[in-house]
Amino acid sequence: MINRKGKGIRRPAAILAAVGLTFAGLTACGSDSSTASSADTVRVVLAAEPTTLDPIAGARSGQVVWDTVIEPLVPTNLDLEPTKDGLVTDWERTDDTTWTFTLREGVTFSNGEPADAEAAVFALTKVRDEPSSILKSFWTNAESFTAPDPTTLVIKTKAPQYDLVNNLGTIYMIPPKYYAEKGPEGFSTAPIGTGPYVFESQRAGRDMTVVRNADYWGDKAETEKIVFSWSSEASQRLALLRSGSADIAYDLPPAQQEEAKNANLKVVATESAMKIVSFLQTDKAPFNDPDVAKAAALAVDRDQIVDGIFSGGAAADGGLLNVKPGEQPDEVVNQDVAQAKSLMKGRSVKVTITYPAGQYVNIEEVAQAVGGQLEGVGFKVKYNAIDYGSLVTQVAGGELDGLYLFAAVPNVAVPSFFVNGFVRSASITKNCGSPELDAMADEAVTAADTEAAEAVYDEINRIAVVERNCYIPLYRMVYAIATAKNVSGLVYNPINATDFTGVKVG
Repeated sequence: MINRKGKGIRRPAAILAAVGLTFAGLTACGSDSSTASSADTVRVVLAAEPTTLDPIAGARSGQVVWDTVIEPLVPTNLDLEPTKDGLVTDWERTDDTTWTFTLREGVTFSNGEPADAEAAVFALTKVRDEPSSILKSFWTNAESFTAPDPTTLVIKTKAPQYDLVNNLGTIYMIPPKYYAEKGPEGFSTAPIGTGPYVFESQRAGRDMTVVRNADYWGDKAETEKIVFSWSSEASQRLALLRSGSADIAYDLPPAQQEEAKNANLKVVATESAMKIVSFLQTDKAPFNDPDVAKAAALAVDRDQIVDGIFSGGAAADGGLLNVKPGEQPDEVVNQDVAQAKSLMKGRSVKVTITYPAGQYVNIEEVAQAVGGQLEGVGFKVKYNAIDYGSLVTQVAGGELDGLYLFAAVPNVAVPSFFVNGFVRSASITKNCGSPELDAMADEAVTAADTEAAEAVYDEINRIAVVERNCYIPLYRMVYAIATAKNVSGLVYNPINATDFTGVKVG
């Protein structure tokens, strides 16, 4: 058997302790007093309900749930590099534009459909061509996907692409017949995959339940069932854990982390690859004026935000394309209030700051802090708090103006992921694309290797962030999870996924 533990950038998270305090009457959206603690059930409280469990159309905020059921073609190890211990067991670059992959033999989806090369072709084609695909721009270089036999997948690209293997980490295997029958919405309500768990049920607005897949191709999950519920209030998530109504609590901000430690709970906080970025709509007023965009960038002090709101519990980061935790860009824009005011020329410029209410830790405070800094140089700020699903829809539809706060979450740890998602003309955000940047993106991805591409990506970052100010990167999230003292085996990774297969209660 293949040992799944350690796959998928699985970084060990907390095996944490809890105290027996009681908070009567507290329930998360979806928690149910009838779901008692037992060795067979793990109760997880998230910060928000996943908007969809369809990996084709869904933002990766739902990955913590669907990753238990649906697997990527290529997982990633703790060094954020692709591995051969998943559904794909080997690969070879047969020429500059052709890659051949070997799939694990005999794997089936939980509904009995073969998880073979034809299924991989189906998933890849959906991601590249489906109008609702959130990752379309990542696969524009793919010319063809073919399956010469059940265990062989061949991908031909239009131009050479050194990091193609990494990008297979964005492709989740879905059963072709079932997905075609159900469609994206139907699949989201009852997803099917090859993973260590099988989706059992969901109660809209309340909870989602997965159960152990007895026929899983790898090591079987330790516990029978996981019940996911959610609460937007961090204090409630912690209270549910302390009261014994939950076993694992996600997304604890600094105040709740400190409270948990004072209550003799163990908390592990991991710097993630997810960063919060201010996106400026530079094709619309007011940021179509380069001086106004530059003034906004110069107004923001990310260190002040990290220290004042997170008490250091986040990592200030002024770059966009430095993907791995700990990496820093060559050039950043630092706060310069005097220069920002000079660029504003005494004008009072109206700007809307849009942010996803409750989606990220302390995001409202962050929005207010950015707004306050903008007001300090002459902007007149209006706040627009919307739900995350609406934000994604409006971003993809080009409906927003002004500035919006959005998480940059790399599914795979290569700069091209953010370039394709945010910088290219055909990207999701479409706020900075130009023929010049598109050509540079093509140059980078056709480089011989990572080292050769690095200089090009540094220049893309300089132009997009430092020169044109399409983005004001703020900070990397430091992700904190707590568990009850009788829970062990939870493994969290920096690209915001969790391996639950080794979790035990009791």
